[in-house]
Amino acid sequence: MLQRLSTLLSRQFSPIPSQRIDSTFRKYAAAAGSMALVKDLREKSGAPISDVKSALVEANWDPDSAYQNLRKKGLAAASKKASRLAAEGLVGIAEAQHSAAMVEINSETDFAAKNERFRELVRSVAQTALQSDLPVKTGSNEISLDALAAQAMPSGASASDAVAEVAGGVRENIKLRRGFRIGSEAGLISSYVHTSPAPGLGRMAALVALETSTASLTEDQQSEAKEVGQKVAMHAVAMKPRYLSPDTVPAEALEAEKQVLRDQAKSAGSGGKPKPANIIEKIISGRINKFYEDSCLVRQKFVMADDQSVQDYVKTAGKQLGIDLRIGSFARVQVGEGLEKSDKDFAAEVAETLKSTV
Repeated sequence: MLQRLSTLLSRQFSPIPSQRIDSTFRKYAAAAGSMALVKDLREKSGAPISDVKSALVEANWDPDSAYQNLRKKGLAAASKKASRLAAEGLVGIAEAQHSAAMVEINSETDFAAKNERFRELVRSVAQTALQSDLPVKTGSNEISLDALAAQAMPSGASASDAVAEVAGGVRENIKLRRGFRIGSEAGLISSYVHTSPAPGLGRMAALVALETSTASLTEDQQSEAKEVGQKVAMHAVAMKPRYLSPDTVPAEALEAEKQVLRDQAKSAGSGGKPKPANIIEKIISGRINKFYEDSCLVRQKFVMADDQSVQDYVKTAGKQLGIDLRIGSFARVQVGEGLEKSDKDFAAEVAETLKSTV
């Protein structure tokens, strides 16, 4: 009986052949290696996991070839989406001691703007704009969009290619819309970002550069002057000035405003009699000052103390610090400003997509 039991137990727990162990181990090792490749390529490309797996299989599990194939597919997909409205997104800023840059990159949805690859794109393009020596337009401080799009990024790709690659990854139309750069010889650069999901990113932002003729500033003076600039940047975000000062208003914009005022003055005559030309010009002269107060940063009523203009606030603050201060330049951006947003709801969009596939 004991011998029979021993025989049964030996059969039950007989050693597994080494060949089977090696085969099983190789299968698990291969699977683990494949999963690691999928994970790495997914993080690098941002593409959906199904596309990553397909690309690796097509490339015989060569990650470099698979990545290039995903990039090509992403760029092709991005070009197909280029006609779709992109009015969401983020503003990104980058600062140095004597300069700062700001860019706006748009997406179709705010969901894409929460994607970390999208956020890193905005940061990188802002840093590229800061470090470039691309010229800016006098008065507006806007960088040429074509020049910025062609600028090389730290990765070696152009800014436009980097945008297209992220567009392919998030499967939305992504657009580099505009960029600005300002500078201050005194090193008095300030910024303000509103509704900021992460440092240097937001939906509204402003940059302000202050200048002074004082040869050298103490550390306290510089710090407090930058606080003054930050308050002006907050004001700019809130009050939406279009120009720095009356002398920076483009001639064509000023003439267009005068023509509107001229037409209004002509139509305001009583008894059907037109007003004399000299009277109309006097009316325009008075109303154009109101235009400056509404549109020019230095002439606007300071939002934190409306008994003085922004220009007067900066001057007074400078006197209190024992230095002269003035606003040298500024830039303001709000995501999607001026773009016509669609009111189509999500259900309607899905229904339209389904119809197009029938």
